[in-house]
Amino acid sequence: KGTFKHSVSHWCYKKVVPDFRELCREVKAIGMQSIELTGPDEWEIMKEYGLTCAMGWDKYPEGVTLDKFYANPKNHDALEEYFTNLIPKAVKYGVKNLICLSGKRDLRTDYENLINCKNGIQRVIKMAEDNDITISMEYLNSKVNHPDHQFDNMEWGIALCEMVDSPNFKILYDIYHAQIMEGDVVATIRKYSDYISHYHTAG
Repeated sequence: KGTFKHSVSHWCYKKVVPDFRELCREVKAIGMQSIELTGPDEWEIMKEYGLTCAMGWDKYPEGVTLDKFYANPKNHDALEEYFTNLIPKAVKYGVKNLICLSGKRDLRTDYENLINCKNGIQRVIKMAEDNDITISMEYLNSKVNHPDHQFDNMEWGIALCEMVDSPNFKILYDIYHAQIMEGDVVATIRKYSDYISHYHTAG
């Protein structure tokens, strides 16, 4: 009925469908609108197939990884440059959402990492607001797949949203990761849906 806009994550299919243009054709044939976790080079190709990117990213700067992101203030300069370069490209291709991560705790307290993440995100959030781009931080589990990951519970993520205090900063709620950490997924979504920009549903 058009209630959901469906997307697939590129990395999940790289081995199954190595040719990106073939993936575009298959996604389009199935009736989906998006291939996400793609970047500007792929956006150019996707445009030919009438596809968009529901959640965008680009190759991270040197030293920045899934584990080394906003929680460590040493990465803030590189991440400011990263988003400053990526946001205009997202505007060009009509991409409305860009992903970010907290990174690991690395012996810092939850509160220290809240402050660190807030400070880093606030350096780019005005530009995101001015360009109608939402920056979304993904919830990952720390029990199975991502040991020591900071954003592994919804209360921490909501606290960060409140501290950043922008309609253009939200949560990418990954149901697989949330089920491992906290369960009670439906109740959480009902309670916090206003803070969520996007959902991942596989794992």
